[in-house]
Amino acid sequence: MVVVLAAAGGAWLWLASGSPAAREPAPPSSPSPSPPAYALDVTLRRVKAIPVSGTVKKQKLRAPAEAVRQTFTDLYATAFVDPARWEGGAFPGLFDHFAPAAREEAHRHLDDLTLGRAAEHVSAVRPEWARLDVRFLLGPARVPVAAQASMRFAATAFAGDGTEVPVRHRGDYVLERLEGRWLVVSYRVDGGFGPKALQ
Repeated sequence: MVVVLAAAGGAWLWLASGSPAAREPAPPSSPSPSPPAYALDVTLRRVKAIPVSGTVKKQKLRAPAEAVRQTFTDLYATAFVDPARWEGGAFPGLFDHFAPAAREEAHRHLDDLTLGRAAEHVSAVRPEWARLDVRFLLGPARVPVAAQASMRFAATAFAGDGTEVPVRHRGDYVLERLEGRWLVVSYRVDGGFGPKALQ
């Protein structure tokens, strides 16, 4: 928006001071192309439950499993896929997916949970695949109260000069149902950016 306003202001000043023979407005400047926006589709592969006693029907796990899938779709979109959410490598929206007690630790491990400082040199990330396995711990009422989630993610990052760089990330997370949402309470993550991603 600032660029557009500056261009309009420049054209107005030129018209006000130009000669009568040159009154055609200058053509508008072309806006800088926006980086391509890719959508992240997380595939939910295996869903299991660990009941305190008895068994649980699979249909009772569908809604919580979908909620966990949506959590990881948004978490990884923020951390890797959507440049609009990186904010210069700060990734502020990431911490909304962590329990309050885990947010300070997540801040310390920001480079491990996201693109990290590489975000300053990347214009876009195209997801290749994202796979999620979930195992629920059920309470006495056979309702999910905690979840163990295993996430695997592969993508291609595009540097500003057009160079393609592989991205790989895997994480094992523990989530609890808090504040009406599934929030990460602990995690173990590992990933790579560039040649080491393929090792």
